[in-house]
Amino acid sequence: MYTKREFPLKMILRFTSLNILAFALLSSSVVAAYQYLHFKMIAIPFLPVSMIGAALAFYLGFKNNSSYDRLWEARKIWGGIVNDSRAWTAMLNAYLNPVNDESLSESALSEIRHELAKRHLAWIYAHKFQLRHKRMSWEHNLSHNNLYREKFQQAFGIGTDLKTDLQRYLQPAEADAVMACANPAAQILNNQSLALKKLRQTDVIEDFRLFEMQNHLNKLFEHQGKNERIKNFPFPRQYSMMVSLSVNIFCFLLPFGLISEMGSKGDLYVWLTVPFSVLISWVYFFMEMNSDYCENPFEGLINDVPIPA
Repeated sequence: MYTKREFPLKMILRFTSLNILAFALLSSSVVAAYQYLHFKMIAIPFLPVSMIGAALAFYLGFKNNSSYDRLWEARKIWGGIVNDSRAWTAMLNAYLNPVNDESLSESALSEIRHELAKRHLAWIYAHKFQLRHKRMSWEHNLSHNNLYREKFQQAFGIGTDLKTDLQRYLQPAEADAVMACANPAAQILNNQSLALKKLRQTDVIEDFRLFEMQNHLNKLFEHQGKNERIKNFPFPRQYSMMVSLSVNIFCFLLPFGLISEMGSKGDLYVWLTVPFSVLISWVYFFMEMNSDYCENPFEGLINDVPIPA
């Protein structure tokens, strides 16, 4: 996630350069047809165009707020994972002490703590992989965005392979078994629960500690489910489609409406249709694009939730 004070203009242009070029070509073609081919009938009254723009501004505001809610909810959930990960480590240090078996050495306890801690790290990486790499049909699949995503992931080291990550923290047999599951992250949490059961059977922990630690695993299941809900359930497509369609219609009609206003001021003012049309169209398009990318906060782009951090 980009966290500097100012968002660089070159980064914005990287996403919108093709659209700016399209707006410039459209408005220039309209002005040339109006000025040199004398197609005066292409000029339309500006009032209906301005009414579309006003209605679209309200619609864009609604979509931006709703999209930001999805992004902010995802950020709060991931913040909960960070806090509960710290709490899990504290539990391992405080709760893993022998209840009845005094022969269990401190080195053996330390090995158990490390195993549970590393399995938790494996869960975080597996959950990150499922959020970052399982692409849905409604997510962004444009070729230039894919190239940009790959460069960003390489720069921040978030494009690693799941099997490689799991092998860093799990035993080979467990890593292979987890990879064979439909939901590796959920399986890792299930393995944690089985490990706690084994600790209770060997009296490393008693019922109360088992209850507390299992409840903590349940909270991690809840965090994962909330993130999967955002990942797997899209922003209502009727809203998203209507806003995108309305923006395209408005940007197309804008130069035809502006040229009637500019043409009334004189021939010199007619060409001002091009820069003003490009600027206004770019503002509306960028607002729509910004809300569109906030809809999916786990894609691995620069405005997403900072999962690798």
